[in-house]
Amino acid sequence: MKRKYIVGFSILFVVVLAQVYGFFKHKGQNNDIYSQLQTVPGFERKAVEGHYFILHFWAKWCAPCAEEIPHLVNFASIAQEKLPDLKFVAVSLDESLEISKSILPNQGVGLPANFMLLLDHEHALAEMLGSYQYPETYFFDPKGKVMEKWVGAQKWDTGEVMEYFKGKVLVGR
Repeated sequence: MKRKYIVGFSILFVVVLAQVYGFFKHKGQNNDIYSQLQTVPGFERKAVEGHYFILHFWAKWCAPCAEEIPHLVNFASIAQEKLPDLKFVAVSLDESLEISKSILPNQGVGLPANFMLLLDHEHALAEMLGSYQYPETYFFDPKGKVMEKWVGAQKWDTGEVMEYFKGKVLVGR
């Protein structure tokens, strides 16, 4: 009987120790979204820092992503005028930007000024953020804190979505 308690206590001690070690190990790591985005070639920190922004992971090989991305680009185009404090960072997980652009409106020519297209073909940024089910979208406040996360395709260019973001972005000024 005494041995059961010692074994149980030992297991509990190891689990707690692992949790504490994990907490301290990760606490010192840089979890700043801007620094994480800086690891992706082409990222322009000054374009999004201090603004609300949408970070969207997608790929041509992902059927829901391919269907959704033109709607996100359209929403960005509309938001450019109505929500100038809202920026967009679309991170493609394809092998190249040429592949990604092939399904964008006008093959990516003339994207809105508030829309940054990046490539993370090794999925490094996606993995840093724990994104594995595409499309995945994060909504950040101007301080770089996650306000919302959505997994799956969204209906970006609907009135409800515009009203949602107006409530968040315009009220947050």
